[in-house]
Amino acid sequence: MYLQKFVKEDTGKELSLILDGRTRWNRLLAMIERFHELKVCIDKALIDIRSDTKFSDLEWSKIKDLIDSLQPFKLAVEAICKRDSTLLTDETTLKFILENLLTQDTVLSAELSEALLVRIEERHTVLTGISIYLQNPKKYDDDK
Repeated sequence: MYLQKFVKEDTGKELSLILDGRTRWNRLLAMIERFHELKVCIDKALIDIRSDTKFSDLEWSKIKDLIDSLQPFKLAVEAICKRDSTLLTDETTLKFILENLLTQDTVLSAELSEALLVRIEERHTVLTGISIYLQNPKKYDDDK
């Protein structure tokens, strides 16, 4: 009730927090994005109810880092789940995620990119390399 009052004043519409669900992983991203979107309202509501819980600027910054780190994965899932997606689409998408994470220069993005590299190496097969080579031999050689 307190939160909705501030949300309505701030945005002019009724927005509620999104709850996580088991059906899709990217619901977690939507939940965190909405939470961050309503940060001013949340802070006001916590003060209004005299809560001991307060979010520091560092905590809000970490939440933003989490959103930034998860966003490329959301785009990747959308690309990979398309009907016309191929193994090459997957390879390109994984490279996109890695490049995006590396440009963020945060501890979280570094850990995620390292974990992703390990998983890619575990699952990369000779057939993957052959498919990439057949599609574009020059690019295959440049990537080596």
